[in-house]
Amino acid sequence: MFSGLVIRGEDIFSSPPPLLFKSKIKVVMNYCKYLLGITAVCFQSGYFPNIYANLPGYALEVNLQSEKGNFKGTVLDGNGDPLIGATVKIKGSSEGTITDFDGNFILRSSRKNVELEVSYVGYKTMTISAVRGKSLKVTLEEDSEALEEVVVIGYGRVSKEALTGSVSSVSGKAISQVPVASAAEAMVGKLAGVQITTADGSPDADIQVRVRGGGSITQDNSPLYIVDGFPVDNLNDIAPTDIESIDVLKDASSTAVYGARGANGVVNITTKRAKEGKATVSFNAYMSLRQVSKKLDVLDPYEFVLLYYEDAKLGSSNPTSFYDKYGYPEEFHIYKDYAGDDWQDEIMGKTTVSQYYNVTIGGSSGKTKYNLSLTHSDAPSILEGNGQQKTFLNFKFSTELFKFMTFEYNTRFVNTCTEGAGTEAVKVLDALEYAPTQGLYDFMELPEEDVDYDPSDEDYVQRYNPLQEASQNWRRRGGTLFNTTAALNIKLFKGLTFRTEFGLDISNTSYDKRFYGPEHGNAEKYSDGMPYIEYTRKSSPKYRLANTLTYQFDLFKKHHFNTMIGQELNHQQTLTDKEATRYFPVDITPEAAFDNMTMGEAYLTESSKTTPNRLASFFGRIMYDYDRRYYATITVRADGSTKFAPGHQWGVFPAASLAWRISEEEFLKNNDIISSLKLRLGSGIAGNNRINDDMWKTTYRLSTSKTPGWGEVINSYYGYGSSYLPNPSLKWEKTITNNVGIDFGLFNERLSGSLDMYLNNTKDLLVPSTIPQTTGYEQQQTNVGQTQNKGIELTLNGLIINNRNFSLSGNFNIGFNKNKIVSLNSGETKWVKKSGWASTDQLPNEDYLVLVGETVGLMYGYTNDGIYQVDDFNYNPTTGEYTLKPGVVDCSSLVTVMPGAPKFKKIAPVKEGEINPQITTDDLSIIGRAMPKFTGGFGLNATYKGFDASAFFNYQVGNDVYNGNKMHLTSWWRNSETNQLTLVDSKHRFRYFDDAGNDLRKDPELLKDFNKNATMWNPTTVGTAIMMSYNVEDGSFLRLNTVTIGYTLPRHITGKVGISNLRFYFTGYNLWLLTHYTGYDPEVNVNNRDGLTPGIDCNSYPRNKTYTFGVNLTF
Repeated sequence: MFSGLVIRGEDIFSSPPPLLFKSKIKVVMNYCKYLLGITAVCFQSGYFPNIYANLPGYALEVNLQSEKGNFKGTVLDGNGDPLIGATVKIKGSSEGTITDFDGNFILRSSRKNVELEVSYVGYKTMTISAVRGKSLKVTLEEDSEALEEVVVIGYGRVSKEALTGSVSSVSGKAISQVPVASAAEAMVGKLAGVQITTADGSPDADIQVRVRGGGSITQDNSPLYIVDGFPVDNLNDIAPTDIESIDVLKDASSTAVYGARGANGVVNITTKRAKEGKATVSFNAYMSLRQVSKKLDVLDPYEFVLLYYEDAKLGSSNPTSFYDKYGYPEEFHIYKDYAGDDWQDEIMGKTTVSQYYNVTIGGSSGKTKYNLSLTHSDAPSILEGNGQQKTFLNFKFSTELFKFMTFEYNTRFVNTCTEGAGTEAVKVLDALEYAPTQGLYDFMELPEEDVDYDPSDEDYVQRYNPLQEASQNWRRRGGTLFNTTAALNIKLFKGLTFRTEFGLDISNTSYDKRFYGPEHGNAEKYSDGMPYIEYTRKSSPKYRLANTLTYQFDLFKKHHFNTMIGQELNHQQTLTDKEATRYFPVDITPEAAFDNMTMGEAYLTESSKTTPNRLASFFGRIMYDYDRRYYATITVRADGSTKFAPGHQWGVFPAASLAWRISEEEFLKNNDIISSLKLRLGSGIAGNNRINDDMWKTTYRLSTSKTPGWGEVINSYYGYGSSYLPNPSLKWEKTITNNVGIDFGLFNERLSGSLDMYLNNTKDLLVPSTIPQTTGYEQQQTNVGQTQNKGIELTLNGLIINNRNFSLSGNFNIGFNKNKIVSLNSGETKWVKKSGWASTDQLPNEDYLVLVGETVGLMYGYTNDGIYQVDDFNYNPTTGEYTLKPGVVDCSSLVTVMPGAPKFKKIAPVKEGEINPQITTDDLSIIGRAMPKFTGGFGLNATYKGFDASAFFNYQVGNDVYNGNKMHLTSWWRNSETNQLTLVDSKHRFRYFDDAGNDLRKDPELLKDFNKNATMWNPTTVGTAIMMSYNVEDGSFLRLNTVTIGYTLPRHITGKVGISNLRFYFTGYNLWLLTHYTGYDPEVNVNNRDGLTPGIDCNSYPRNKTYTFGVNLTF
């Protein structure tokens, strides 16, 4: 822990040397600190030396003039500030010390001349000659690339210069400068070819990561997530402040060593490791203010009443019930100056305060290094009744047991609690649809109570508040993860190392509590209108055992080899228990119901255990280079998976890559322009087995419902365990990747970057195929079809200005990806798929197209052609009916055909003799494309003395979004006096009545003239959800993702109170957005789990605008 202390075995009570006190208070503080450190060392060793012997400079201010027999000096950084705790030791010996608060050091030695090694984390180590008694001034140069020089690959690390595959990285230093809520958020827009979206803006939103588009069309396209060598299910269980680096492996030459799991890329996260040096304590904390970033414009009370008056008059010439509630047209003026209820503000308009705290302790003591991190976050949601709390504990420990053996231990603990049912309970659509006024009730006041009037005699109208839904649909879910890994590294002889590691998720459990109040539909369905609860618990223990043997050796000095063979076992199984209880007292609270489940009646009890998911693997890799110029890597892995039947369980995944460091050739060495240049070529195969268990065999399960049996006894019965017909011929889905890339640096690395081009083909796709229901099953998992992803990625980094007081750097990345379906099932050229966003109401019900030769995400619907005009009809004054003129398209299959209704294009050929061409399903066509053409990000970073500032933008271009909220709010679909968007206000919509309530339909010319400027249909003519082109919008955007301003106090000030680093900062998230999209946010879940029906925006939790204030503190 206290590296560099020289401790002699003298009597603890011997007299101290003469001391010169500069500041009594400072001496006492430093002396106490020194005593605490010595005490810790003594208790660990059981040995008590003379505490006054060789006091280091950080403990006491020593009279340098009386220490002429020592080596002494000062260590500074490039700005002239002292480096506190820098290590100074005599080269080739164990004698050393560390610098004090002023950067001074004193090292006693009997030698007269020595070589001193001076080192500090983040700075280049310097070796200098020293003469005893002569004071030194040492200035260390910052090593800004130190942490970026090494990339984590499968089962090892490699220097960037030796890298032959396509890898993008984000350093922990970059993450630490800008606070983020998750590891995925730290990568947004920063890595070319890596697209990251969230399902919505909620704190627990699902995060989707796609590397180069993903190859599957129906299975999970998420990459493999590795944290410190252990596979994890998602990125939400890693505290951002614990991350040291993120490396994304993108091509098969890099991912093939992971075999079955690497087809969609690998995200390798390394958490902060134990490091040598004195003990340090860092504290990071921030507070965030969150608010909704945008509100949609809905009708105000006046426009709302005007619209529903029109609806009432369409249904009746004398709508008395409407008059009773809202008044007569001549009274509508009372609503003009009435603000009404702003439900968006009530439901999600509050400003919440989030908090994040992290404490990290790290250092070393002798041959033992450690790092302990504790993090807690509390993120209330802007949506009423929702929020999330998380606690993380991460401990890393390593020690040298023997000269040939080291031991590593790592433990991660995560506890999560999420409150609320999200948009399932308090729907975003409720905030948009609920009426802004209850009519005349809003203006009524009760008279004063007197002998002639008693308010209790009144019949009160119950006014429903959408926030009440939160109490009727209560939810609390969470879980605990306890992951522990241990490893031994044994050096068998020079260059040959054996590593064995074992990892275990001991407590990978989750729970989900649901409470449905008496007014909720589930309570009515299952509990006769009395409270009803469900309690689900899951446990997914898993373990991993891996052994690798690595041999590094050189031949004839210029031939360098790094070989590795290994074996790995992975096991996971999920156990689920669910119970439901009903008939609770009506007034019971959710917490009381779960604490006293015996107050209700047991309704359902079920449990299940999945088939163990096991993966056995053998792998090997050879890395070779000649003279650090020519590189070659060959990898092969064999995976055996229980997902497939015997005979098809094993898949072999080879890969090879080459690299040429052209800049090391004589014709480019010492070039003034080109400082580095490397060409990379790679090809390989990776596999995918992400399907449900037991797709190859018949399984059975007990039914959750019970039927009467013999003797009137209620009995369970067995049914099929899956709706899929078993397919024993299932085999691995395989992705073949080809990559060519160039890494370059210009002008002494002032400008650097990489350019990659790739072609990925995925074949034997694991796809569920529909089969006749006469089989007793609905689908069968099959291997059919092929997809292709090809694209270009460019990354640029530039150091624009770099001097002592000011620096300015920039970065830019862009990724183009084009996805194509090469083939489907034998003989098939297209599929139609159902997104289900509008339940079964939508026309057409199957609203996405899968077409050979096209990309995925094709929206399939009807094309709008304006609105019906009066001139499209013949009017019969006797009957008051409007009939279509010959040749005008008849859209009666979709809408109520009349002037002011939406009109659609006839795509299919007109049938012979058809007077009014009918709109049918033959007129469906591609109306939108959900996949973007390119994505990326760019940013600037600047420092001036102690100030730092950064701004980062991310963008997405070329994708369409289907605005489902707009479909809801411009139609009469499922309408029950719900509000509408201002798109259909009286200034824009086609109207049938004027402000005075006169019916314009009886005079076609008057109707035509009154609506000559109408741009929008009358919503009363649309009674169902329609997949139409009007709701397809451009989802391209440019977002100011983060902007940060920070200030670090000078070290010569903070050092006086024992602080080595103190930084205050402000960060803003999502402060600005440029887009043509009219919904809450265009960054919807583009790559949904289905894979075939992405890009729907409906009832999604809106994104937040966040203002964060924080501090970074290191002792």
